[in-house]
Amino acid sequence: MNRALPYATPLVPAFVVIGFFVWFANWIPQTRWEPPKVQAISAALTPTELAEVGRTIVRQRGCLACHTIEPGAGVKGGGRGPNLAGVAARRAQGVKGGPGNLVDYLAQALYEPGAYLVEGYADIMPPSMAAPASLGYEEAVAVIAYLQSLGKTPTVKVGDVPRPAAGARSAQPAGVATSDPAAMFAALACNGCHSLKAGETLVGPALDAAGIKQAAAERGMGPEAFLMESIVDPKAYERKGFPSGVMPQDYGTRMNAMQLAALVRHLAAQGGQR
Repeated sequence: MNRALPYATPLVPAFVVIGFFVWFANWIPQTRWEPPKVQAISAALTPTELAEVGRTIVRQRGCLACHTIEPGAGVKGGGRGPNLAGVAARRAQGVKGGPGNLVDYLAQALYEPGAYLVEGYADIMPPSMAAPASLGYEEAVAVIAYLQSLGKTPTVKVGDVPRPAAGARSAQPAGVATSDPAAMFAALACNGCHSLKAGETLVGPALDAAGIKQAAAERGMGPEAFLMESIVDPKAYERKGFPSGVMPQDYGTRMNAMQLAALVRHLAAQGGQR
């Protein structure tokens, strides 16, 4: 019996390591995010009525967290995305090398926002059929009607706009291939909404060390626990003064436990503080 012990001893560290990662994976909050309630839209609605529904959707689904509607400000405006005021007039002929009419251009902008980027803007917008907007087809048509009204008279009705490709609504973004935290921060487009510089506010709060510690204290948590919760369950705590429901809800499924831990450590160490 005693002779078997030396052979078993080397297995102990392995079991400890495996046990740690099993514990860590189960410690990460397992969340189920429910998308916004789908708007009830009848095919009998006129383009003007659809546009009014679309106006509500644009405001409820977080579109104005990045886009502004500033008449007379041109395409730039003051947002993280292009100004929507006058978009129907600007894109009446679509875009060069892409859709040649307004409706097809707007549909592409909702279904495949990265297919055409306005100069000066990054590819940070998720497809509108996916989280956080999670638009249904009829809702997308209503949004298109509303965007048509920003510079022209809306004309579309349900059925006039092509539907997105099959499976577009349920398609999930790919997982992150790198384990380098700085590269993950960029790959997940975190830098489109969060700055690592103190006092620099984009769509979401800056992720400098002092700001993280303050937010964690408000939540009654340590910085690393707060960051972990914010990544895997962003709706658990949303800071006042920032748009609600904009941050993607699926980061906890796009990274494994080791990647999450590395990203959390990287963010907690901003400014040389822990």
